[in-house]
This record gives sequence, structure tokens and C-alpha cells, in this order.
Amino acid sequence: MSSSRLDAGIEPPAEKVGHQFAVHGWLTGTTTLEGCTVRIAGSPAGLSLAPDQGADRATLRWTARPSTPVPPGRQAVELVGPNLRTLAVGYVDVGGEDEPLGLLELDHPLPEATVEGDVLPVRGWALLDGCAPSAVDLLVDGAARARARIRIPRADVAEALPDFPDAGTSGFEATVPLDLPPGTEHRLSVRVRIRNHLTGEWTSPARFCTVRVPDRDAEDESLAAELSGRSRALLDRVAGPADPRHVLVFAHSLRLGGGQLWLQELLTGLVRQHGWTATVISPMDGPLRQDCMDLGVPVHLTSPYAVDTVPGYEGQVAELALLARSTGAGVALVNTLSAFPGADAAARAGLPVAWAVHESFPLSTFAYEHWQPSGVNPTVRARWERLLGTTEHLLFVADSTREMFARYAAPQRTRTVRYGTPMVRFGGHTSDRAKREARRALGLPEDGLIVLNVGIMEPRKGQVGLIAAMDRVRWARPDVLLTVVGHHPSEYSLATSDLVAAKGLEHWVNLVELQRDPVPWFRAADLFVNSSDIESLPRSILEAVCCGLPVVASDVFGAREVITDGHSGWLFEPNDVDALTVALLRALETPAERRREMAAEAYQALAGWLDPAGYVTEYSGVLAELSKGEGKP
Repeated sequence: MSSSRLDAGIEPPAEKVGHQFAVHGWLTGTTTLEGCTVRIAGSPAGLSLAPDQGADRATLRWTARPSTPVPPGRQAVELVGPNLRTLAVGYVDVGGEDEPLGLLELDHPLPEATVEGDVLPVRGWALLDGCAPSAVDLLVDGAARARARIRIPRADVAEALPDFPDAGTSGFEATVPLDLPPGTEHRLSVRVRIRNHLTGEWTSPARFCTVRVPDRDAEDESLAAELSGRSRALLDRVAGPADPRHVLVFAHSLRLGGGQLWLQELLTGLVRQHGWTATVISPMDGPLRQDCMDLGVPVHLTSPYAVDTVPGYEGQVAELALLARSTGAGVALVNTLSAFPGADAAARAGLPVAWAVHESFPLSTFAYEHWQPSGVNPTVRARWERLLGTTEHLLFVADSTREMFARYAAPQRTRTVRYGTPMVRFGGHTSDRAKREARRALGLPEDGLIVLNVGIMEPRKGQVGLIAAMDRVRWARPDVLLTVVGHHPSEYSLATSDLVAAKGLEHWVNLVELQRDPVPWFRAADLFVNSSDIESLPRSILEAVCCGLPVVASDVFGAREVITDGHSGWLFEPNDVDALTVALLRALETPAERRREMAAEAYQALAGWLDPAGYVTEYSGVLAELSKGEGKP
């Protein structure tokens, strides 16, 4: 086919089109499309003869369709003939007329799928007019509106949609708790509503699935009773004196993390200031084991807590109960919800228990997040719930978390004990000289306005959303730099690094490795941001307040108990990039002197309990009362 004799034209749609569409055109001087291609927005498109056009006509009519969704905006359509000569060019306007264009894919639940459990996990990705959403709401029958966690890295979507810059952070996820009775089955609809500040909002069509809530098995119930009886008989053979000043600690992990560092700080105070001896049992090893050994606290490492079967659970709890009895401890301390087998073992060994609950999750959501839908056997789950109701003391770090668990335990069994931080020594302020010295030592510019986030990088901490919000803020405040302390080799953390590099943000976003001692970073900063969607009492907020930093924080649980919006800081709705952007602008537009006054107001409001010696003393008193039999409700 000779391209010199060809004549062609393109007939693009007269109206705006969606991400997928068809473009028509014509071609004369040939009886075949061989050697011709169509490119839409720079990418090859599928080209075919129009349905009513045969190859024997003098003028060929053709249809082209993009092979992947086309980004919004005015996009070129180019017909290329043999020898790569452009034969015709047209344009198509991609965008919604009355509402924005939504691209959405649900990975879970699949259409008409059956899901086991009393929560509904919803996962997928979404783009609104080509942009990652500022917020994603899940509308599920029988449940309250759920705000999804957003800006989850999606390398697969980025690969499939290379022309959409936000595709790599378009993921969302949520675990929607369902108040459904055991042993029932329900057909539910799921709709996803997405919003972006540039384009508006869009709601997906309904997807239907069936949720089946497992019931407790009669054989499991019988087996649990039998095995529990056997372990109690074995325990009756183990006798020995109990030391009322010896605490047996059941931990969930000895790795670095907020709950683990809290426990280590508490143990240090109990041993060194209050004369306790201790033994620690943990299913996960980590660097804090050495800290325990330095305190003279022996550590027993066990296997991960077995919760998926009755025999596995009963066998491990029996072994831990025998170990608990043999330590000679007079009282037990259980740290975090996931260590509930330790509460069971201690109770069977006859030890009174103080249980520190840090997590602000509904129990069903927490179970799914840690062990997936079928990970906790229904009989074991029932035992977990009973333990919450029978343990001598449940101790919380925030009133709102204590209220969440009010359904399980009588009020006299619960108490709020807020923890402090060693950074109280800074007295709520850091000098300009200390700030300059810290910046020099860390290699940070002395004249920039530094916004700080401290916390292990993971989806619930929301660092990708924070980067997205700061990307918008910097156009109004180009002097602002963001430092995120908490980088580590995880999928989320590494994907965040890739995102920063891909968007060329390295000159104003600084990702720093997880630090045992983040003090220099606090002293170098001007403003602190907590962007988490789940927190009980964010330790990093307390550290920021002690260093005199004004705080922007998501309005969750304990955060709202320590920060009053507009007076001692700024609050915003979690998992909402628009709300976070506004909160940052509010803070940065506040005069520097007023920011310092607000930081001082935050410190004065909390100063009465920020000294960690206070909560260590309170815990020591609780444990002493229990070990003497005086603290049982």
C-alpha cells in the first residue's frame, strides 16, 4: 500500500467522553488497513474496520478504541500510515459532563462472593478524573458509613495505567465491622463513594456479596472444656511460693514499636524505682530482649500465640500456665489485645491479671487485622471476650478506648492510665539555639520551615496521604520541608520512597530511618503532624508537646483528648487528604508567635501527667494491690 496516494480523516466524538471510548474515521486510496495504526494520547489503540464497511469499497471507514483508559483532558488522536507518515490528526475531550469520571476496581469482595466472618474487608483502587481520591467512603448494608484507608501503594495499577501519575497510590482498604449474630448468613450491597478536591465526588454501582458468620462448634466447645480441665489438673500438681513483688509479663513482641517501647519504659521504672522483679514471655523476639536482660529480667520466647484451633490454643495456654506457676510470680501484666492467651494462662495459674489494652479497634476488626477472617476459632474468640469481662483490671491509655470496651467489662474493672514520656524534661520548649544545632547535626537547612512526622511507616500512619497534602501546601508555602522519621524495609515504606523519587519530591521530602532516639528531629522541627487513622494515645504527640512543637493531628481517640482544635493545636478528619491540607494551611497561616502560644497551652494542659514516673507509680500500685488480693473488684 503506497502512503503517497492515501487520503484520511478523523471524526472524533462531539461530546466529552469517558476513559474508554471509540473514535471513527475514514481512509481512501486503499482496500486494506494493513500498515496503519492509530495512537490515542500517545499510546497504540485497537484499530478495526467499521462494522458496516467491507474491504471492497473505495473509502474505508474505521473504528479505533484505546487499549487502556485514557487520562482526562484534551487528547490527540493520530492516524499513522505506512512509513510512519501521519495521515490525520484529531482531538478528543476526556472528562465528565455532569459528574467526574470514576475508575474503580474492587479486589475484595468479588461479585456474588461468600465472605466468612463478622467483618467485611473491602479492598481496591480508585481514580477520580485521573487523580487519587482525597477520601473514600464505603456504604455497606447493615453497617455505618466507613471511611477507608487511602493512598495505599499499588504498583500493579501504576504498571497497567502508566499515563495516570496517581495510579501508584490509588489503593484503598477498610475492614467494616458488621453487627451480625453467629450462625447467620446475609446478602449485602457494597457501594464506594470517592471524592477529590479538584473534581467532586462519584459513587460506584452496587456490588453484592454474601456474609456468613460462623457459629461455635459443639465439638470444639466440648473439647475446649475437656482440655481445660486436664490443664487445671496438671496445675494442681505444681505448687510453690509466690513472690508478691514478682510480675510475670506477657508481651506481644520485643520489636521496636509504640506498645513495646511503652512496656520497656514501664518495666525499667518498676524494676529500678519500685523494687519489682519480673519475667517476660513473648512470642516474637527483637532488640528489646537485650534491654530486658540489661535490667536483669529473664525472657522466655514462645511460638506465636495459637488462636486458630482449639487443640493448639489449649495446648499452648496449658504450657504457659505451667510456666507461669513455676516462675513464682505473684501477679501478671498482659500487654496488648493480641496477648490474650497470656491473660488466660495467668488466670489458670491463679495469678491476678492487669491487662494493658492500647488498641482502639473493635474486637472483630482487630481479630481480622491480626489473624484474618478464619484465623480466630469461634470458641477461642468467645474465650477472648470472656477474658475481657473477667480479668481483674483492664487498663487503657485513653478514655475513648476505655469506652469502646465498656461492653465487655464492668466499670469497676476498668481504668484509664495515661502514659508520659521522658521528653518531659524539655519542659514544653526548645530554644532557637538548640534548633539550629540540631539542624546542623542532621544536615537540615537552617532557614526552612520543617514539618515533622514520627512513626513507623505503615498504612495506618498515613504518611503517603501526608505527602500528598504537603504537595498541595507547598504551592502556597514553598519554604516548607517535610521530614518523616520511621522508614524501614517494608512494602509500604519502600513504595513511599519510590513515590517520592518518581514525583521528584526528594528536595522537600526527607524520609529518615526508624530511630530509637528521635529527640534531635523533634528539636529541629517547627510543626508536628500526626496523620494516623487509628491511635489510642499517640506517644509522638506527647513528645512533640514536650519539645514545644505545635501539633496538627487526626481527630482519633486519645488525640482529641490531648489536643483542642484551634486552641492547643489543629485537628482534622482522618483518611481525608482535603481535611489534612486545610489543617496544615490553618497551622502554617497562623503567625509564628501564636503557634508558640498554642504549643505552650498544650503543654500546660498535659503537664500534670506527662512525667513517666507518674504512670509507673500508678501501675506499681495496681500490681501491688492485685498481688495482695486487695485490688480485685
